[in-house]
Amino acid sequence: MAKKNFGKFLAFATVAGAVAAGISYFLKYRSFHAELEDDFHDYEDEDEFDGSLPHDEEPAVRNYVPLGEKKEEASEAGEESAKAASKEAEDMAGEASEAVKETVSEDAGKAEETSGATTIVEDNPAD
Repeated sequence: MAKKNFGKFLAFATVAGAVAAGISYFLKYRSFHAELEDDFHDYEDEDEFDGSLPHDEEPAVRNYVPLGEKKEEASEAGEESAKAASKEAEDMAGEASEAVKETVSEDAGKAEETSGATTIVEDNPAD
């Protein structure tokens, strides 16, 4: 019997908690919207903005940088770096071709050594 009453009590507590949560949510929701409505109406009557800003009356002072001189310097620097890069590429290509020639000559020498040292053994079925 105690289990039956405990089950009813647990069901009642669950329903009461859900009702309390619903009421709390509704009251917070209503108060939030009331505050939001008040804040909205606070700014509704302020139509004093005429579209101009306080610093619009002052003329703009701007310093412009001439680009012609720097553009020429940059192109000269670019040409120099391109020449240096092409020189490095030529040097690397020369070194690579020399390394390939050395490797090929070494491999050819090893191939000649191994071909000269190879002996052919013939099987004689008569022995």
